[in-house]
Amino acid sequence: MLVVEDSPLYSARFFAEDDPYAYLADLRENAPVSLHRRSDGYAFYALTRYADVYTAYVDHVRLSSAYGTMVDGSYRPEKDSASGRMLIVADEPAHGIIKKPIKTSGFSRAMLARIGETVRRNIRDALGQLSVGDRLDFSTVVAPALPKGVLEVLFGIGPDDATTLLDHTRVMIGYRDQAYVGDSPLDSLVDAQLDVLDFIDDLIGQRLRTGDDQDMIGFLAQCVASGQLTRDVALLNGLNVAVGGNETTPHTASLCVSTIHDEPAQWRKLVDGNVSSDVATNEFLRWTSTNSYVQRLTVSDVEIGGYTIPADSFVTLWNMSANRDSTVFDNPDSFIIDRPDNKQIAFGAGVHRCIGAPAATLEIQMFLEELAAWDKAFTVVGTPQRLHSNFMLGLTELPVEVVKARDLGA
Repeated sequence: MLVVEDSPLYSARFFAEDDPYAYLADLRENAPVSLHRRSDGYAFYALTRYADVYTAYVDHVRLSSAYGTMVDGSYRPEKDSASGRMLIVADEPAHGIIKKPIKTSGFSRAMLARIGETVRRNIRDALGQLSVGDRLDFSTVVAPALPKGVLEVLFGIGPDDATTLLDHTRVMIGYRDQAYVGDSPLDSLVDAQLDVLDFIDDLIGQRLRTGDDQDMIGFLAQCVASGQLTRDVALLNGLNVAVGGNETTPHTASLCVSTIHDEPAQWRKLVDGNVSSDVATNEFLRWTSTNSYVQRLTVSDVEIGGYTIPADSFVTLWNMSANRDSTVFDNPDSFIIDRPDNKQIAFGAGVHRCIGAPAATLEIQMFLEELAAWDKAFTVVGTPQRLHSNFMLGLTELPVEVVKARDLGA
């Protein structure tokens, strides 16, 4: 097995300034299961093939989520501080107990319909304020319109509060990028997390006093009142939904606009009605793979890809690599907007598949539909600035100009 000392996969700078796709492609071809060590003693196994990543996702018994889902979440194989209380770091049976009220209240068919209406309205409003010739940073002006609508519905808050919450969660995910936090990343991370927890705790308190259960936070608050959930579980999972949903879709939207600029002929297929928006959405999700990986811990020896990974080992499942695997996708390094039978796993697989995947998919699909119907278009006029993060692929800056739709790619 290949052993890599001081691997670039630890480096946020590598993901912002180098070519992680090329590095992962080489691993996928020549060392699909590899061990990556760092001088401070941290080590993880990296899975880069689709089949191995999928196998690890669905084996949620031997590969535990309870020890943190991010590299550097813990330096030792010890359970996350929120283990068993927050959905993303809970194993069965706690995972199922927590998941049911969140899914019922936040991601039911009725709630998704409400989310869709609000998201579409926000996107239309954001696009409607722009004129031909305007120059702007898409990542900060337009992209936040997507998750704002989700927050408004799930948390029962107004646009201003949704914007504030977005600002805090952006710092939590991008705390290693000076564009978000300046020169005090850890202080900024802690402050942002406390601000979000305080905000959500206040909402829970309000819903407990009023008895209102028409949004997700209200429903969770009533679960607290009935004894079904403890208050800290409701609070932590409000945080989980806020962070997980708020940061993926804005970065995905920015990467979509960058891709459209690079692939105008492919985009034209959607504009002209030659491909459905759901098929196009799947390809954008595969291509962008915003959530680059997740981490697990083996609680017993596990054989994957012909290797035995010993118990108490961190294992990283590289979504961004799996979604470029040539054994699953024809011409995987090409953006093919009408790609048939797209088996992308941008949101993971198995019982730990992202609970917000339906909402996130809906956001991106509505964004693409509104953009395709818009009588204008964005053209990139400056160098996109990639986020300094190995966990979240995104852009901190995307300079664009608004042009007439017919001018795109001209």
